[in-house]
Amino acid sequence: MPPEELTLTAAGIGGLAYVATQLFGKTLAAMGDDINKAYQSNRDKLLNKAASKVDDPNDGASPNLRVARDIIWNGTVTDDEVCAEYFGGLLAASRSSDGKDDSALIYVDCIKALSSKQLHLHFIIYNSLQCLLLKAGKNLNPGMQDEFSLTEVWFSTMELEKHLGLSPLIDLNILHRQGLVNGYATNNHVVGTQSLPYAKAHPTTFGVLLYAAALNSLPMWSLFGKSEFPRSSDIMLPNYQALTLDELCLAVGLVNPSSDAATP
Repeated sequence: MPPEELTLTAAGIGGLAYVATQLFGKTLAAMGDDINKAYQSNRDKLLNKAASKVDDPNDGASPNLRVARDIIWNGTVTDDEVCAEYFGGLLAASRSSDGKDDSALIYVDCIKALSSKQLHLHFIIYNSLQCLLLKAGKNLNPGMQDEFSLTEVWFSTMELEKHLGLSPLIDLNILHRQGLVNGYATNNHVVGTQSLPYAKAHPTTFGVLLYAAALNSLPMWSLFGKSEFPRSSDIMLPNYQALTLDELCLAVGLVNPSSDAATP
């Protein structure tokens, strides 16, 4: 390219940059200020959530740097309550006496791959299952995968969609792909003129591990069916959940549930 053309091209690029700055500079600066404010607010929310999950703040433990870096980088770009619960819990769970324990990275990578709605659905599945198992007195060991994965937890699809804003038809597939549910189904149970759209899921050991890690209860994961993990009260939960289809029908008030309502 001749020198004069090179000069003109450079001038043209410089001119475009000047015009772009004039047109968008103030907007980008304002966006930068908004992003910085959001970062600080979400960071404080995440750190407060993590601090609330630490029993003894004077125990001398510190979070792992690799884990903390990923958590702060990813967790501060959202103000979602469920995301704060998960990222904050993992930050608390990454603390160790020497700060070298980076075993929480696998959980951080997992939640980074999920949307806030998918995390919410994961939380609902395992919180509901834990409460149902405790109520029924079924102390299932999540480490016994062959037995544990046969367990089912049932929900009203309509409630998940309309009242909680979730998309179980899609997101159960994503949770299955991530190893967080062993199997799932969505269908419509009909009794006479009434119907109950439902969703059901089978748990996995990894699903329990992630749930326990998010609540900074990872050392207690094997007690999933025996002891309730402390959790935030700010996360919205469904009103209806059950271990069987018949129990779900009764819970929602669907008359004459089929006694032989096996898994469709």
